[in-house]
Amino acid sequence: MKDILPLKRLFIKTELKEKSLIKLSSLNTHYIFNVLRIREKEKLSIFNGIEGEWECTIKHLTKKKCLVLIEKQIKKQEKEKILNIIYTPIKGQRNYYLIEKITELGISNIFPVITERSVIKEFNYKRANNCAIAAAQQSGRLSVPKIHEMKSLKNLFAIWNKKNQIIFCDETEKKKNFNNFLIFKKNINTIIIGPEGGFSLLENNFLKSFNYINALSLGNRVLRADTAAISALTLLKNKNKYE
Repeated sequence: MKDILPLKRLFIKTELKEKSLIKLSSLNTHYIFNVLRIREKEKLSIFNGIEGEWECTIKHLTKKKCLVLIEKQIKKQEKEKILNIIYTPIKGQRNYYLIEKITELGISNIFPVITERSVIKEFNYKRANNCAIAAAQQSGRLSVPKIHEMKSLKNLFAIWNKKNQIIFCDETEKKKNFNNFLIFKKNINTIIIGPEGGFSLLENNFLKSFNYINALSLGNRVLRADTAAISALTLLKNKNKYE
């Protein structure tokens, strides 16, 4: 099957300028040499989330060193609509599957939170960030989501910008439906997903005490956290497309 994207893509945290020669990090050199299997004189595209996407040529490549020449801009950086997710990290590979999929769908900010029923107490930021970068490279987007420091629910909402309206995906909600609600409500850019066992009654009441948090149902089935995140984000993106 032929690749949809014309060039292999790489995210770097370096300023991009025409005709500049850039030395890649050892991690990116390893990725080019062993994963992408690109060799000297071949082309790839590079983006940094700020200055668009650029076509480059590999000028020098060994297992330990790579120099790339920035040649021309092939995509300008576009302003993206802000989309946020607040979620309780889940166990194992499904946590990184969730991050991968919401990155592909265009999430801007990821806010991991600790809840009463949290299973994961420590968040592996390095692995999560690498997962987000890989998903951005593969999907063709020009940015990588920001993964914020994990906080408790109370600490997060103590500093939350109330202009960011939130949809609380609540499996206990029986009356308000996600799709119907979105028809009438604007300026919603955030979803919140609970842990595998759901939020406690105390946490549920805490979230519903804020007038900028809207508790909605995703349907008559109890979805796993990763399924709920993907479903809710897809519905929100579809709604935003027509605003």
